[in-house]
Amino acid sequence: MYLCNGRACIMDLSTGEASEQELSEELLMKGSAVRLADSLRDEHGDALVLGTGLLTGSLVPSACAGLISSAKGTMPLLGFAGVELKLAGFDFIVIKGESPEPGYLWARDGIVEFVSSPSMASMDSWDRTDKIRADQGDRRIQVVSAGPWGDSMREASSIAVSHWLGEDDAFMGAEFGRRKLVGVAFRGMGELEVSDAEGHLTASLALRADHASRLGQSAGLASYWDKARDSGFSSLLHRVVACFGCPHPCRSFLKVNEDPRLMALSAKEPGYLHFDIPSLDAATSTGMGSGDITTSFMECAKAGADPSSVIGAGATDLAGVRKMLAMGDAPVRTRSSATGSFRAYPTFDDCIALGLCPRYWAKAGLDLDAVSECAEPALGRELR
Repeated sequence: MYLCNGRACIMDLSTGEASEQELSEELLMKGSAVRLADSLRDEHGDALVLGTGLLTGSLVPSACAGLISSAKGTMPLLGFAGVELKLAGFDFIVIKGESPEPGYLWARDGIVEFVSSPSMASMDSWDRTDKIRADQGDRRIQVVSAGPWGDSMREASSIAVSHWLGEDDAFMGAEFGRRKLVGVAFRGMGELEVSDAEGHLTASLALRADHASRLGQSAGLASYWDKARDSGFSSLLHRVVACFGCPHPCRSFLKVNEDPRLMALSAKEPGYLHFDIPSLDAATSTGMGSGDITTSFMECAKAGADPSSVIGAGATDLAGVRKMLAMGDAPVRTRSSATGSFRAYPTFDDCIALGLCPRYWAKAGLDLDAVSECAEPALGRELR
């Protein structure tokens, strides 16, 4: 089966048992990961589903997206998480039930297991990510983790994806907390088969070249958010970062705990990777400087607390953010329709269904015919 594994893992946390479910080519080729995730969730009852799109991991520009689906909604998985999930050997992982004790799922090489780890219950989301990578011996492992706010099932608790917040506008931290699931980790060492590798590569490179001529030079987040051009923000800029397969990066890493001009990352926690435009808008409206905003986001990410909700609850400076985090709760600040949120882009539904980044394709101009020309040599069939 081209570009897919053809199977889902079904993990029952209440028993710790994992099984496999075959996914037919007909189901996978219908082109909507969201609908398939909803179907799997309904089939297995009150399940949490991690999934990938048909094109996730392909050479189509910015084919990086996976997803997490629950009764609360669907959030994208960007960066390298969606691709690592698919290359771990599954198109979907269905998590049902509740674990009797805290632990994490570990997926790799077509295997998924629950690793009991009660000691991780006292850790923040960054420490959980670091511990999983250290225990499994690979810093490239992608970790989707809850923090203390998720453990406590707080209303505004959000999921961190390999340290960073900003994709979860469904506030799914509580979904992890009630299952005693401190995280889901995956590492992809597998391969995806394609029908016509040369044709897929040639078409994808041609489309990238066409986009480059229209998008111009990337300025990281400043290409999408004008306030990132501010001198306070740019003075802390260390580098810009792209997700898998993206030629126009929209993530900017700011250093606050060491000189941003130094290429090495010598401090344990040198800074933060910014791409969460709704939270950045909320923070800048308070008058906080870029350094305090970056530190605030670091501390929110560790707690698994949505920064826009924390700031929207009345925090107007770093001390206020810390006070709100210590209080342990904040009312949810709706962000799904906020300017710059992934869901606010008109390309969101089509892109997440296929495994593409909605932010990139909103800027490049989503052209499903052009996407099809790239995808069909890989699939060996029509895209839709």
